[in-house]
Amino acid sequence: MDSTESLIGMRRLLENLLSPDNSVRIQSELEFKHFMESDANSLSYLLIQTALDDSLALATRQSALLQIKRIVPLVWSPAFDKFVGPTPINQKIKGILRNSLLKLVADPDSKIRSSASYAIVQIAAVDYPDEWPELLGHLYDSTTNPDSSMFNIIGSLSVLQEIFDDIVTDQQFFEGGVAIQVLKTCETLLQNKFNSAEVKVETLRLLKSLCQSFDNADFDINGREQFCNSVIPQIYQLVISTSKNVSAEPFVNSLTAWELKYETYYILDYFMNSFSNLLESFASASFNLLLQDFSVQSEVYQQLLMSDIDTIEFDKIFTDVKQFYSSQRERKEPYPFLTTSMSKEVEFMQTLIEIQNVDNPVHLSNILDLLAHVSILPSSKIEDYNSDFNQFVTDESGLNVEIAIRDSIRELLSDINENANHILIDLLMEKLNKLGDLKANQLKAETIVFLLSCCFENDDTIVQAPSFDLEKFLNSSLNLLLSGYIVSEKFQFLAARFILMIPRFLFKFANKCKQFGVSAFTKICSVISKLGGVDDFFIVKSSILISLQYYNYFIRAKEFGTLVQNELLGLVTQVSTEATEDTNMTLLDVMTIIISIDNLELTKNSHTIELILTIGFKNDSNFTMSSAMFECIEDILKDIPKPNYDDIVSFVFPFLLQKIVEVKEEYSSDIDLCLQVLGSFLKVNSSYQIPGEIFYNTFSVINKFILVCQDDELIQSSTEALIELVRHSPELCSKFIDPETKETGIQILLRNTAKLLSPDMSDRAIVKLGDLVNLLITNFNQSIGSYLDEILRALTVRLVHATEVPTIENMILIFNALTISQPSSTINFLKSFMIDGKPALVKVLPLWFQAYEVMRGYDSILSNVRAFIEIYKLNDRDIKGIVVDGDPLPQQVPDGIIVTRSIAKRMSIKYKQIPADAKIVSLLLEELKNEITAGDHGAAVGHIRDVDNDNDYDDVDDDDDDGWEDVEDLGRQTLDQLKDYVDEQKSLKRDRVGNNDDMKELLISFFKECTVQNTSNFEDIYNQFMSDNQRKLLSEYLLFT
Repeated sequence: MDSTESLIGMRRLLENLLSPDNSVRIQSELEFKHFMESDANSLSYLLIQTALDDSLALATRQSALLQIKRIVPLVWSPAFDKFVGPTPINQKIKGILRNSLLKLVADPDSKIRSSASYAIVQIAAVDYPDEWPELLGHLYDSTTNPDSSMFNIIGSLSVLQEIFDDIVTDQQFFEGGVAIQVLKTCETLLQNKFNSAEVKVETLRLLKSLCQSFDNADFDINGREQFCNSVIPQIYQLVISTSKNVSAEPFVNSLTAWELKYETYYILDYFMNSFSNLLESFASASFNLLLQDFSVQSEVYQQLLMSDIDTIEFDKIFTDVKQFYSSQRERKEPYPFLTTSMSKEVEFMQTLIEIQNVDNPVHLSNILDLLAHVSILPSSKIEDYNSDFNQFVTDESGLNVEIAIRDSIRELLSDINENANHILIDLLMEKLNKLGDLKANQLKAETIVFLLSCCFENDDTIVQAPSFDLEKFLNSSLNLLLSGYIVSEKFQFLAARFILMIPRFLFKFANKCKQFGVSAFTKICSVISKLGGVDDFFIVKSSILISLQYYNYFIRAKEFGTLVQNELLGLVTQVSTEATEDTNMTLLDVMTIIISIDNLELTKNSHTIELILTIGFKNDSNFTMSSAMFECIEDILKDIPKPNYDDIVSFVFPFLLQKIVEVKEEYSSDIDLCLQVLGSFLKVNSSYQIPGEIFYNTFSVINKFILVCQDDELIQSSTEALIELVRHSPELCSKFIDPETKETGIQILLRNTAKLLSPDMSDRAIVKLGDLVNLLITNFNQSIGSYLDEILRALTVRLVHATEVPTIENMILIFNALTISQPSSTINFLKSFMIDGKPALVKVLPLWFQAYEVMRGYDSILSNVRAFIEIYKLNDRDIKGIVVDGDPLPQQVPDGIIVTRSIAKRMSIKYKQIPADAKIVSLLLEELKNEITAGDHGAAVGHIRDVDNDNDYDDVDDDDDDGWEDVEDLGRQTLDQLKDYVDEQKSLKRDRVGNNDDMKELLISFFKECTVQNTSNFEDIYNQFMSDNQRKLLSEYLLFT
């Protein structure tokens, strides 16, 4: 087949890969896979030739580049983690692909440029700089060559951005000359008046990608700080000059000019925030330019706010809409982009206000007018909120991930300096009073109240009394609500804004107004009865619930009383009927406060717990919602009488168990949550034994479920529920007899344990296996005595073959417990059998050490420390003979080698080999270091000095060479010297009073014993395996703590 036929065949294959016919697509995938495996060179060549052919349909060319991106990690080089080979693409084809991709970044189509850029960066990740040294030089030349097309410049700049984000190291950036070259390139492009706005936008994006390198610069490396101090002001000057040039001409009707403005303000804000000490001289000019731009841009933006987004004809406002769309790598719409741009300018305004400490009333009044101009509630938002109140809740609860200019304004006003905050509040109160009829000016009134609310969020100290009467303002605000004057079904937002503002106002002036908080909220709750039926005024109702969270900052929930509690419960019930995800989350958060008013009252019937479960189960796969529901369950059950607890359990458990019994599918998030809820009920009141009938039903259902279940997640959750159930009522478990099989409860537990110990079970499924076995040993040791060795052997095998860290940690905890209680027996047990041809002890100890180094939780770490101490004190010859990994060996990278990300992935770290007892000492010393540095080490040292002063050593000769403070190098002391010092300190200080459960005390006691008594030949480890630094740390810790 000649080359033309091959290309035609490739086009046909690419078209078939995009076919809507599933069978055609599957067959084409198989054909493509076979082609790649049999001749990756020809496949790569044909794909790139197809992509280069601009006579072909755009979809075909894009498909070719997509396939190149797919196969590069598979066939390009063994340096890729996903490389399958068997041999990499040959050098000739690689050269063709590299050169062709560089040509494609100059394509007029932005999607072709973007795909080619992605493929270049993929290849550069493994080829640059060794196999593709000319890459950066080519890209620099393409951007500054007068003959380069605009698309070539834009495409090359785009590739440079990606390279700096993913490939270029700090060493290459600073010492390798990359920074200088890029900055020169950017300067040339930005200062060239003939370059288009699109080129300058892309240049600024490249500059933006360099910001992180400056912010993370390691100033300990010689020359970097001086370089940054010199270059950053130059960059700032370059960018602000570019921005001024745009502002010199009318620009607000060009979306590309808005893009340019956005990029400039992003960079200026970044540098001013991070390096204000270098840029203060630019602050005033920057502020003037910003206010000038914001003023003209806000006029256009406000038009959009007041319009229906769906009907806006952007091409009648902006002259380059088509150009804006065609230049996007990832399509973005004008309105969200304009919002992002204005928000960024507000952020920069906040930065400059903070740096300049702006508090001039005239300046602040001008700033406030600008902010008010763009704070109007958008028409699109009003429509969205009215059609679905859940969107209002999402925005007001801070759960919306979309950028909104109001969020940026809130951030500015809530963080502004105290003098400015005082002035702004007075200015806003003046504006509110001048409005007159708030209902007739409800949109402006809502904006002013919103801005006031933002100012009240500012927690800076009140510098002087406000110019208005606080109590009068509160009462007038409440009267507006209580009278119903501003409560309108068509425009609920003004009432909602007052409801949300009042608690912030009370908190701001808490020293004078806190006492009004309970009565104010009680009065607002009285409005509920006037809000029509259950389907009306959801925005006002939601705002009452959201506001409760603000009151909770400064008022204890119990102060509200049960009448308000009942009102709020009714409100939650009403809102929950129409609530979606974010609102459900907010309702659960609010429920924790409502429960705190009087949780005992709410357990007198099942209504509240039913409401909590109904809301929580609406989105049973949402982890955050589930966590909030568990918090509600914990709060409502806390410290309630046993009869109330039994009634709640008797209501909830049958409901949950029925769901579990009826499960038909392998995995169900609903069943998973049921099992977790069962566990949470049992954890809260562990001292209460649940009613016998409920226990037996629950025990039977969960055990049967575990035996038949095949899903990892459900096995894990059901095991956790079973553990809590048995831990909760071990006596009932001992008495249980299955009515059908006549098996005892313990026999059933052993059967389930055997299933979990099976090699067929995944690590994820058995993540709580260790807890289950520990429970069996702790509660039923006598009953399972004949099975114990078998269980522990199987558990050890599972531990050795486990790969999931949580599973390993959980099983290690069993060996901790066994070692603490019976150290010699546990170690001898691990010596008594083989795994994969080696004693179990040899296989387990390295895992034990690895698990300890990543273990979480104080109790778990403490149990490990105690176990390690017991193992060490055994002075076991076999343990001393086990060699494990110590610290990483130094200098593993040859001089001159730059460790790129790809090289780092391929590097295998080599470790010093040390005996297991030395490893234990090393780990325990590191733990002691963590304990001391986490506490107040300085205070400990000071306490020692106080002890010395109490003993009156003023007459000691300053030149006394025996004093500890005159020892020049603690790390070079012999163990005998250290022993002498420890003995001396013991005579100077009283013994500590403490128990061995205190980690620091336990470790210090251990090391003192080792030092003084040479426990388990500690001297050998001290001399042979401890570094000078470790010895120094040990000396400091033993004597200065």
